[in-house]
Amino acid sequence: MTRRTFLLLACSLLAMPALVGCSANPVTGRRELLLISREEEIAMGREAAPQFEKEFGGRVPNASLQRYVQSVGARLAAASDRPMPYSYTLVGSDVPNAFALPGGPVFITAGLLRRMTNERQLAAVLGHETAHVAARHSVKQMQKQMGAQLLVEIAGRIGGEGRTAGDVAKVVSSVVTLKYSRDDEYQADAVGIRYAARAGYNPWGMAELLNVLKGLADTEPGTFGEMFQTHPMSSKRIREAEAILKDDAYAKWSPTQRDRSERYFMRMRSLLPDPVTK
Repeated sequence: MTRRTFLLLACSLLAMPALVGCSANPVTGRRELLLISREEEIAMGREAAPQFEKEFGGRVPNASLQRYVQSVGARLAAASDRPMPYSYTLVGSDVPNAFALPGGPVFITAGLLRRMTNERQLAAVLGHETAHVAARHSVKQMQKQMGAQLLVEIAGRIGGEGRTAGDVAKVVSSVVTLKYSRDDEYQADAVGIRYAARAGYNPWGMAELLNVLKGLADTEPGTFGEMFQTHPMSSKRIREAEAILKDDAYAKWSPTQRDRSERYFMRMRSLLPDPVTK
C-alpha cells in the first residue's frame, strides 16, 4: 500500500469514532494523518510549559531581555504559515539549547544566546523552532512514538482529573528530547530561513549560526551534547542551508552585510546574568 493510499484510507475513517483526522500540512501542503486536534495540541503545550521552564533554570529575571526575545519571536510568528499562540521565553540554563513544545511555546537558553553575536542569528534560531511547530514535527513524533490510542487518551484528559501537568510534561518531554529526523531538521532550517526573510531579517543568520554551533560542537562537544542530541549537526546541514540561501529568492541579502541591530543585540546580551560556575 502506498503512502498516498494509506492516507486516503485513514481520512475516509472520519465517519467512524473520531480517532483520526486528515488535513494539509501548513508548511508543505501535503495531507497528513492527525490524531489530536489543534486545540488539544495547544493545551498540551500550555500544560507542559511551566515544567519545562523550571527544568531549564526558570525564566531569566530580566524584563527587558524577555521583551526583547519575545519581540524578535513575534516577528517570526507573524511570518509563520500556521497561526498559533506562539510564545518565546529566555530560560536561565547555561547549557546551549533551544526547543519548541507542541502548540507554540518556544524556549531558548541563556547559554545559547550568550554565544550569538547578532540579532539575525537569534531570528534564525527562533525561526527554526517556529518551523518545528508550524510543520507539526513534535506532534508527528508523538504519534510515531506513542501510537494512536495512548496519544488520543492523553490529549482527551488534559486539564481533567487523573492527569496532572507534571504527567503531561513527562509525555511531552519524552518526545521533545528525542532526536529530530534529518529531514525534519533540514526542513526546519529551510522554513526558518524563509520566515526570517519574511520578517525582514537577513536570512544568512542561519548559516552564521550553524557555522558557530558546528565550531563549538567540535571544540566543546560535552557542552553542546544536549542540544545536538535533539538537533543533529553536520557539515552537510550547513551546506544545505547555504545552498538555499544562494537561491535567487534571497539574492537581496549577502553574508557580508552588517546586521543593523548588532549593537542593540550586544547591549541586550550584556544584560544576561553571569553563567553559573561549578
